[in-house]
Amino acid sequence: MKTHRLLPLLLASVLATIPLPAAAQTLTVDKANSRVEIAVKATVDSFVTKLAAYTADVRFDAATGQVTAAKLAFHFTDVKTGNEKRDREMHIWQQTEKFPDGDFTLKALQPAADGKLTARGGLTLHGVTRELAFPVTVVRAGAVATVEGEAVVDTRLFGLPVIRKFALLKVDPLVTVRFHLTGTTAAP
Repeated sequence: MKTHRLLPLLLASVLATIPLPAAAQTLTVDKANSRVEIAVKATVDSFVTKLAAYTADVRFDAATGQVTAAKLAFHFTDVKTGNEKRDREMHIWQQTEKFPDGDFTLKALQPAADGKLTARGGLTLHGVTRELAFPVTVVRAGAVATVEGEAVVDTRLFGLPVIRKFALLKVDPLVTVRFHLTGTTAAP
């Protein structure tokens, strides 16, 4: 057999032994059992807001079960404190008409010393994007996956002023975002 005929066969057999990348799996979030909350401390009236609606796109490597990409996007009009007057004041402070959307895009997920993971990515609020790092846990049991974490966000870094009233009352510019996303994974 001539070499020019053998080369394609040899190349095909070598390529057949190279593993192909595993298909991605997407988390279909169970909104009834998932939540995104923002805890706000104030001199008198601390509260927890709930994100009424959001879009979460979390992708996993099918072979390893590791998160390969994630993005959470929301509209500020969907941040609900349970108090209509406070919601109106929050939207004036945040300039929701000018900056209606916020999002977090994962750039890296790295192992941490405590056995958890550290998520690193860009958080966009008030038209400003800042790097953010925080601990997360990812638990998978078959097709069911849960991703949860907590991040402290300094709203001043996004160009938002500290809220003060009557020289005595103040809203802490450090807010705590907590999320618990659970659902099932499947190929997109």
